[in-house]
Amino acid sequence: MELKDIKGIGEKRIQILKNKGINSGEDLAMYFPKTYYDLNSKETFKEDGKYKLINCEVTGDVKLVRIKKTFNYSYAECTDIENNSFKAVWYNQPYIKNAIKTGDKLYLYGKNSNTKHNYFVVSSFRNHNKIQEGTNLLPVYRTFGGLGQTTLSSIINDAVQEIETPTYLPEFFEEKQFTLSLKKAIKTIHSPNSLEELHSAKERLDIENILPYIKISEDLKNNKNLKKQQKYVNFDDIYNKFCDFLPYKLTDSQLEVLSDIKKDFYSSSPMNRLVQGDVGTGKTIVALITCAVCVKSGYNAVLIAPTEILAKQHYQEATNYFNQLGLNVLFLSSSTKAKERKEIVSIFNSLEPTLLIGTHSCLSDDLDMSRTGLLIIDEQHRFGVKQRSAILDKNSTIDFLMLSATPIPRSMSIVYYGGLDVSLLNNPPKEKQIQTNIVSPQKENDMWNFIENKIQDGSKVYVVCANIDDNDDDFYQGLSVKSMYDKLCKRFSKDIVLMAHGKQDGETENKTLSLFRNSDYKILVSTTIIEVGVDVKNADIMVIVSPEKFGLATMHQLRGRVGRAGQQAYCFCLSQNISEKSADRILFFKENLNGFDIAEFDYKSRGSGNLLGTTQHGKTEDIFELISLNTFNKAKDIYEKLKEEYNTDEVFEKSLLFNKLSFKTLN
Repeated sequence: MELKDIKGIGEKRIQILKNKGINSGEDLAMYFPKTYYDLNSKETFKEDGKYKLINCEVTGDVKLVRIKKTFNYSYAECTDIENNSFKAVWYNQPYIKNAIKTGDKLYLYGKNSNTKHNYFVVSSFRNHNKIQEGTNLLPVYRTFGGLGQTTLSSIINDAVQEIETPTYLPEFFEEKQFTLSLKKAIKTIHSPNSLEELHSAKERLDIENILPYIKISEDLKNNKNLKKQQKYVNFDDIYNKFCDFLPYKLTDSQLEVLSDIKKDFYSSSPMNRLVQGDVGTGKTIVALITCAVCVKSGYNAVLIAPTEILAKQHYQEATNYFNQLGLNVLFLSSSTKAKERKEIVSIFNSLEPTLLIGTHSCLSDDLDMSRTGLLIIDEQHRFGVKQRSAILDKNSTIDFLMLSATPIPRSMSIVYYGGLDVSLLNNPPKEKQIQTNIVSPQKENDMWNFIENKIQDGSKVYVVCANIDDNDDDFYQGLSVKSMYDKLCKRFSKDIVLMAHGKQDGETENKTLSLFRNSDYKILVSTTIIEVGVDVKNADIMVIVSPEKFGLATMHQLRGRVGRAGQQAYCFCLSQNISEKSADRILFFKENLNGFDIAEFDYKSRGSGNLLGTTQHGKTEDIFELISLNTFNKAKDIYEKLKEEYNTDEVFEKSLLFNKLSFKTLN
């Protein structure tokens, strides 16, 4: 369904939605709420510093106060259900004056002001007369591009009514196995009448999401029964030569992983191994040694990274070692010019063994994979299920090695790693010295003063924000990438501050990251695009703005971007809108450096996929972040029944969502 066919979406809104990655009615229907408000909440106004939902009536006209050109606030006198009087306050939302009038009944979500008595700072609100009668749970969406809650609710509901059923499962099978169709589940997620309904709808969606992973896991297991053609030689000899070039000794953990890979190489069955290691544990060197053995044995090897900047870093590092070994190494990405690409493809398809490093462009049809002995995927959680299947179709006996620096809770590893042998890299070659601090608004200026002194000593600084624009989230005014960039250009100098985010084209983004690494720029303000693989050795300060908006796994990845040369490094969590629950999570992050411990804590603290049993202060959070093991086991049973009745290759090939529905990680 095209966006233009949905009521209320014109050309301007189509562009806003496309900038967000929403390109169709189906995409819009799967833009799920970030949270839900329980409209039966009996919370009242109290100056207790807690977030809550208050049912109230407006008793006075809205007043607009302009402090300066870039800052204003609106306020209105209100009374709650127990006749407590208070002032509701909206920052930098002047339209409130025309949107609310005396006598309106509102649901307000927010908390009391830290500085003004009897003020309630509103993060979001809904007018009673704009809520469908009988609604008990009110979905709340992440706003963006100037599209508010009312607009998003309206266009999403229209999309949900009109889209075709998106399941890839045969219609008869879906009816037999589920009480809810996928279309009905999606509709329920956007307008649930109860927590029980919401739970059932989420489980239906989760199963749809898990089935492709069960399919690829089974393909990998079946792959182990095949007899591979490639035979590797002189593993130890090539390993020793490679290590002679290294300026350091490999860790015991790296040696153990290489021993696992050596056994896989000499096995008659294809390797299907995942190497999981925390940030900085040395996965890249392990991968390059493995590639060198493959190429020296007469086969092509392919190393794929999720971003061009990371792929180029791998290529630059590999070139140094491979030149000394007399081995070929090439680079290929979507930005490679047509003439150069043709030459690269020709060399790769010739008889001369080569290591090809690049992005997903390395999987294009013009590359002959029949002589490829080894395929390595870096950051495998970003690699689509359909793409993995395509690799097996091209060469079913290829040795398959995946790398991941994203710690997955041990209790959930069965979901992610079914069909794979897993090796763990434990300690970094150099133990990192990273001091993590939680910074309150009152201490923010002290933090920037500290950073200014460190910059004069040669430090480089990342400042990471959750939003690109202020209008992406009304409650986080001044905390977006663009606002923070403007602020730091004034605080320091525009000559040393750079900005990078996902709305920039790939060329601009890569140029910015390269400038930060190789020039005199000292501060990079960005979104989480720097989370994986950006390696700037003298970057030793990370500022995470609004840490409550990030998962702990993402924060751990961000913290891993600094101190990569083993130097003392600092991570600051600059928090302004923090709840009790968020405070506990961020404190755990502050006190722990082990990624697996952090992932396990994040998983358990959010309820192991069973988050719908309680609500806090009228709000249900994070329900789409996790999938329970119980749901996974149900999905396995359903897959077995599907396999009995249908050809699963044909079922999944027909899937419109096979590569669209993303399995929810803890990021």
